[in-house]
Amino acid sequence: MKIVGLIYLSALLLFLNSNAQTISNESKMLHTIFKVIDAHAHIEAPLTIIEISSGNKRINRVQTDFDGLSPWDICSKELIDHKFKIKVFGMNYKPFEKGYSIKNDTILTIKLYPSEVKFKNKREWETFIRKEFGIPFCGTGLRMDEEIETLENAEYQHCDGRIKRYDQIPKKELNQWRKIKNQKRLRNDSN
Repeated sequence: MKIVGLIYLSALLLFLNSNAQTISNESKMLHTIFKVIDAHAHIEAPLTIIEISSGNKRINRVQTDFDGLSPWDICSKELIDHKFKIKVFGMNYKPFEKGYSIKNDTILTIKLYPSEVKFKNKREWETFIRKEFGIPFCGTGLRMDEEIETLENAEYQHCDGRIKRYDQIPKKELNQWRKIKNQKRLRNDSN
């Protein structure tokens, strides 16, 4: 009789342990690095734009650096069924589109194929990016001092639910936090 009880207890503990692991994984921060390369030359494709969507909603956009790399952090609960789709745009490349499914940190290598030049110069490329994605370039996207002060005084929320002010967040983790919208309403509700 004791052995049967131990078997039932072991099964119950195993179930509770697996259930606890499932719950803790639902809202973890996933770290992804996009590596964009030229498919023919096998070299980096710098300054490409990556639009990321899950379901039918655009959840982020990132730009690669001069090495063709772009880190991206996302809260797992923002992804629908752990799936997302990317669209990649490069100045002299064919647009690339593909869906992925992730549950852990990963590095995704994206190969872009050269195409006829759609943009005659850098200015046309920058204009396309500003219109399509709202990404500012150096000298054009500078914020006024009041806007910077507003951002620094704002509250931010982490994937796991923690809320902190800007100056309480380590600078290397700032990209993992999202600014809370409608903060005046939140402050009034808490009073």
